[in-house]
Amino acid sequence: MSGLAGIRPAAGAPVTGDVLAPVADALAHRGPAGEQSFDLPGGGRLAVRYREGESVSARSGDGVVVAFDGELYATAALRRSLADAGHPAADGADGADDAALALAAYTAFGIGGLGRLDGVFALVVHDGRDGLTHLAVDRSGAGALYRTTLADGATVFASEPTALLSLVEAAPDDAVVRRFLHTGVAGTGEETFFAGISRVVPGQVVTLGDGGARATAHPVPDPTAPAATAAVLEEAITARASAGGTVSVRLSHGVAGDLLARHAGGAVAVAATFPPSGRAPGAARTIQVDPGERLVDFTRALGEPVGDLATYATYAVATALAGQTGALLAADGAEAVLPVPAAKSKKPVDPSAVFVGAAPDAAPADPRELRAAGVAAALRVADRAGARAGVRIRLPFTDAVVARSLGEAALTRPGGGEAVLRAAATSRAPLEPGAPVRDWLLRMKNRVYGEFLSESFTNRPWVDQHAVLVAFEDFIKGRNADAALFWRLLAVELWMREFVDPKPEGAEPARVKGPLEANAGKQLEIAVDGEKWLRFPVRTELFADGDDLDAQITGYVRGLVDGVRADGTYAANFARNWYVLVSEKVVAISQGRSYFIWDIQPSWWARTLSKFVVRTPYGIGLGSPWTMQLAIQEAGLPRILAASAAGVVGKVLGKRGVFYNVAGHSVRAIDGPTEYSAYPSNVSAKLAPARPGEVSAELLAALKRTLPAEMAATLAGVVVIDANDIGRNVLGLAADRPARFFEDLFADNPLGQGSEQTPIAVAVPV
Repeated sequence: MSGLAGIRPAAGAPVTGDVLAPVADALAHRGPAGEQSFDLPGGGRLAVRYREGESVSARSGDGVVVAFDGELYATAALRRSLADAGHPAADGADGADDAALALAAYTAFGIGGLGRLDGVFALVVHDGRDGLTHLAVDRSGAGALYRTTLADGATVFASEPTALLSLVEAAPDDAVVRRFLHTGVAGTGEETFFAGISRVVPGQVVTLGDGGARATAHPVPDPTAPAATAAVLEEAITARASAGGTVSVRLSHGVAGDLLARHAGGAVAVAATFPPSGRAPGAARTIQVDPGERLVDFTRALGEPVGDLATYATYAVATALAGQTGALLAADGAEAVLPVPAAKSKKPVDPSAVFVGAAPDAAPADPRELRAAGVAAALRVADRAGARAGVRIRLPFTDAVVARSLGEAALTRPGGGEAVLRAAATSRAPLEPGAPVRDWLLRMKNRVYGEFLSESFTNRPWVDQHAVLVAFEDFIKGRNADAALFWRLLAVELWMREFVDPKPEGAEPARVKGPLEANAGKQLEIAVDGEKWLRFPVRTELFADGDDLDAQITGYVRGLVDGVRADGTYAANFARNWYVLVSEKVVAISQGRSYFIWDIQPSWWARTLSKFVVRTPYGIGLGSPWTMQLAIQEAGLPRILAASAAGVVGKVLGKRGVFYNVAGHSVRAIDGPTEYSAYPSNVSAKLAPARPGEVSAELLAALKRTLPAEMAATLAGVVVIDANDIGRNVLGLAADRPARFFEDLFADNPLGQGSEQTPIAVAVPV
């Protein structure tokens, strides 16, 4: 789990400055103990980040340097080959020094020696004798090296693609993203999710010289796949469980997880469960994993979207075990070796409806290619997740011998691979995915809906947001079972936000405002009809269905008034008539007139009409099937159809607001889910409050009973108002001034248009 980084200058264009420093720094988590570096001709450099006790580099007396990341297996065979060739083994080659053994293999057999290495590794060889630099990873793809070419022709390489983002602009490779979204396969070649960054393909050596880069296959071919037997699998699991240090094993679903646990020997059994589940059967320790809690960290650690949610559970377990175990065994990758039968969907999602733009290149049809791609992806994820956690993650099902033997058995005879698993397992459990993706998505549906409703997701060039939302609604309600598709959509969106979308410069953490301060970007003072007024936004807890609105509102207003009396600064302002304004949203929520979008059943009319609504940055309005359905329920379909026709005529004549003039104020006040709102408003749609005039009068009476006498005497009204950044509408009025005054008083919407949690304002004259 060391980190490799380097820069190879182009011929005649020496590198100036320490270009490599930010790349090596980005790999510090892979090697927190320190860094070794080697100078290359022309200002080039090779850097290795390492952990305590690791031997990650070796050099010969004639100028050959090897930087090594990983572990070698079955080194006895290689040492015999070195002895047969009469090669004087380098120091440490007869022990556990993998870097020195790799150097010996290269100096004895050239790049052909790299094909003789058995293990999981990535390595860089710089040969001072001919000036060439070689990049190589093992045949399975467990090791990883990425490279990019700079404007001056220099090649920079690193263990992780995101380490190169300090030198190149982060931009998605459109073809790779589209292929992944459609098929779950990112690619089998050198392409990556980042445009301009390529990977070293498993089983190849990329040679960098003055003439550029060239790739060659490992000259030594893979050994013939052994017959698929239970013993092959058992030996692989036993070997990984006994490969030194403290080892834990993650229990997981199905026969693959059962088999791993059975043959893991003395490994400590650990299970990942959902809170508030109890201890898993057979587990010495249970780690409770919130489905959405670590998603951003997971995305940041991996640097690319992944199609297998099981890796998320493994990452969470490895993180929880940091400092307590040296290695973690997991069944991740078993599905790539022996594909799990896909769940039959009641109504499969039509990709042509969900995705837009150019169709992706087809995924490889060769099952061996698909298996190799799946194995390599699982191993890359294990490498990066383990590096972040400081725990080496071992995946026995992806070992070269196991993957080939099981995979070939599955291809050559029906049920052959599964028969091998059955022979080695005690459980009769079926083949299952490594994680219950459907259950996970259902548990975090609020989060998923919020991401799919976001403005950034709406603007992605690959998806039709409306179609995705409709399909996800069907998924929630059991009409389709395409869980993997929605996981991929979520994974790509999180990846884009983390690595590609621009970040605000100098952004500071949001600060909770004081009781007598304005919301961020807003003003306390406003002039209405020549009078100056102050509006104090009152921060509250979230409201819920069934809340006692009178008690809640009077409590918050009384708290502000008590603060004013204690502070004294604004006490005199309450000597004249003052007012309380309440957002209609909290009134509707407390009345039970707010609905989670998955509880609304949009009709055909709602789905159709919502497509023609123009959306604004300030809210979804009736531009969603859920809000349009509420409008139809509130006003009736004939009235909505009439309003739609009138709206079309109004647009032709250049008149605005005609639709709502016909549909009515109750329809105008319908709000849809918005990404910037606090939960549950970000995943809810709501009707206008019922009886807003009566609510205003009841609140006024309750406040007058509750407030100190001198403050109650000057309280001149309570207003229920629907306000956002583009309009205001008084719905309930119990005050001595007309509705127009309060709409002007809220001209700049002092309550905010986001998650400020200030649904109440107290307005006093200056």
